[in-house]
Amino acid sequence: MDGSGETRIPRRHVAELSQFFAAHDRWLFGHACVRTRGDRELAADLVQDVFEAAARAWARLRGHAGDRQRAWLLGTLANKDISDFRRREAFRRRQPDIHARYQATAADTAAEALNVIALRRAREIIEEMPPRQQRIARMRWQDRMKATEIAAELGVTEGTVHAHLHTARAKLIAGLERYYPFAPDSGKGDPSS
Repeated sequence: MDGSGETRIPRRHVAELSQFFAAHDRWLFGHACVRTRGDRELAADLVQDVFEAAARAWARLRGHAGDRQRAWLLGTLANKDISDFRRREAFRRRQPDIHARYQATAADTAAEALNVIALRRAREIIEEMPPRQQRIARMRWQDRMKATEIAAELGVTEGTVHAHLHTARAKLIAGLERYYPFAPDSGKGDPSS
């Protein structure tokens, strides 16, 4: 193996492989064209893949008689063609999902406007909180700090941080009830009124 992890062909085999390629190239290309229904580029790729496999297996393959070598070439060609076909079919089956995943979604301006209003209101609610609660809420939801990190930074217990976050979350839910999708039914009728 060389530094890239590729298997190197021993120098003594290079000339044999060149002769082997020259002797079987056109014959194998003809079979590849039949298998690929005349797609010459795909046939050429298949032939190249087969000869690369032959080069890797040459230490074993070189000892076989000519007819066994040709049988090996045809069998390898068939296997590579089937593998290629399976790969193309798997891609073809997945293509609609891939296309759908990366398709731009239509803009929902009403939802975007509602999100902007809700975000603005959430900031107002946090600014109305007592200073320590406000600071803990910002550290958690703006700075994405963990409760243990907040506790260490402020010199309080983790339980204190959780208590402040619980209270802050309750204030946000109450203040954003009309925008909050999981708010409990308050029984006040239409939430848009």
